[in-house]
Formats: sequence, structure tokens, C-alpha cells
Amino acid sequence: MELPAPAAPDGASMDQLADHLADLFVLVKVVELKSFSKAAQASGATKSTVSKQVRRLEEALGAKLLYRTTRHLALTEAGELAYRHGLRIVEQAAALRSAVDSLQEAPRGHLRVTTSVAFGNLHLSALVAQFLARYPDITVALSLSDRYVDVVEEGFDVAIRLTSNPVDSMVARRLAALDYVVCATPAYLAAHARIVMPADLAAHNCMVNGQGLDDTWRFTREDERCEVRVTGRLAVNSSESLRQAVLQGIGVGLLPTYAIDADLRAGDLAIVLPDYRVEGRFGNSVHAIFAPSRFNTPKMRVFIDFLLEKFGAGSGLWSGPGQE
Repeated sequence: MELPAPAAPDGASMDQLADHLADLFVLVKVVELKSFSKAAQASGATKSTVSKQVRRLEEALGAKLLYRTTRHLALTEAGELAYRHGLRIVEQAAALRSAVDSLQEAPRGHLRVTTSVAFGNLHLSALVAQFLARYPDITVALSLSDRYVDVVEEGFDVAIRLTSNPVDSMVARRLAALDYVVCATPAYLAAHARIVMPADLAAHNCMVNGQGLDDTWRFTREDERCEVRVTGRLAVNSSESLRQAVLQGIGVGLLPTYAIDADLRAGDLAIVLPDYRVEGRFGNSVHAIFAPSRFNTPKMRVFIDFLLEKFGAGSGLWSGPGQE
């Protein structure tokens, strides 16, 4: 049965009563031990301090809570209500402490993770499934988006981000190297002018990952460095959409190898200029990005350690011929 809440005195708000929770805890201790002296000893306080706390609580509630004699204590009707409500709060506080302690001891709880659409579909989704099998007390909400996600503002625990320059205010754990290649279908390459040097790309339909229809691609080979201004008929801000366009055989694309791994292995796409290393739009690394405070929980620690284990053992981010 629900207990009625003690009435606050005139002009006393619940916020004011909240300031006396410590006093309420002391009342519970006094009643349980049936002694101000024993309650003071158990709390590490003096008897006079305990007496003052009980008096403060009586003033806040506007009611006498205890009848005190030299030989025993007795609760008033208001004191009985205050004690029973106080006991419930003490029990819930203990339950909260226990729940928080259990989170610190064992990996459990909920994780919110975000990454790009292509990377999530091709790599992270499978890894998350393996992670959940290993840690049955953890749940994961995986959000795939090609827009920039503010991890803190949007309430995510961690973002798996492709970048060379993580945000300074966040913790960044490097998971894997990120490689890129220029590629096209074998049919396209057979039907168009040969591409022997980066400069030859100027004569081709070079589709770009971005908002503009022109871009600069940067190549290195040993000590040789060069830049080529390329143009094309398609610009799209999605690796997966760019991959689909390249597979249609209408032009050349610069793509991360993780997005076209299966296509390269199947022979549906071929690498152009395999002797050159090319810079990509997203940088050269895959990072786990999270706020410093997030790493304190076991669920986050095991998730980051799991990703480091999997990517370190070979995550499928295939580098391709000439890109090792």
C-alpha cells in the first residue's frame, strides 16, 4: 500500500525538504539502533550532531517525530511516516549504489555507436554482432549516417570515424590504416584511353566523393609527388553511391579499399595506377572517437578493446596490390 507523504509546513517546498535527506537518513539510523549514541557512533558523528539533525528534520517537516526519555525512544505518528518513507529512500539508495558498482565490475549496459553508412554496412555491423555474442549483458544501438555526428551533443558513446585529424577535445583511438585506390571497370578501361600516369586522368570522367564536380587528386610514388585536377559528371557524398556509379562503367572513381574489397577480388573493378599511393578524402585512419568520461565504464573499455583486437588481427580493410 502506498504511504501518504508527510505534509510540508506552510511555505516549505519539496526542494527545501530535499536539503534534509541526510537528516532523514540519520533519523532512520536512530530508529533502527534505538539510540542517539549508537547512531552517532555508527555515523562517525557526535551525539549532539545527530540530535541537531533530527531537530532540523522536525523543523523542516513542521512536526515532532520522536518522544525522547532517558530510557527509550518512541515515534510519533508523523515520525512513523517519516521513518517508513526514509527507510524506502535508504533502500533505494543502496540499490542504486549496488547497481552502479555492478556496472563498474562487469561489462553490461547500453552502448550508442555511430559510423558512416558504407563502413557500417561493410565492416562494423558484423563486428558488433560478434561483440554482442561475446558480451550478452550489453546492448548496442548502431546508427549509420554520412553526415557529421556530434558525439556529445547527440548522446553517442562512440563514433567510428574515418579521419586523419580527430577533434582535439575528444579521445581518439586509432583502429586501422585507411587506404584508397583509383578504380574503374575492366570494360571502361578497355574502351577508353590508357591511364599510365596520373596526368592521364585529365582525359577521363573522374567521379568524385563530395559536392563539387571538380577535385584535386594527390599521388605519391617513392620520392615522386604530383597533383592532378580532375573533372567528372558526377559528385556524390557517399562512398557506396560512388561505388555503384563506378560499377556501371561510366567513369573512374577514387574510393577507400574497404568499400570495394569484394569488387576488386571478384574482378568487377580494377585498380588504376597501382604503383601510386593516392590520398583520400577522409584521411588515412579509422578512429574510435569518444568523450574522455565515457571510457570509465567497463562496457566502453571492452568495446574499444574488442575493436582494437579485431582490426589489429585483420579487419578486412584490404589494401590491394601495390598498396601494402
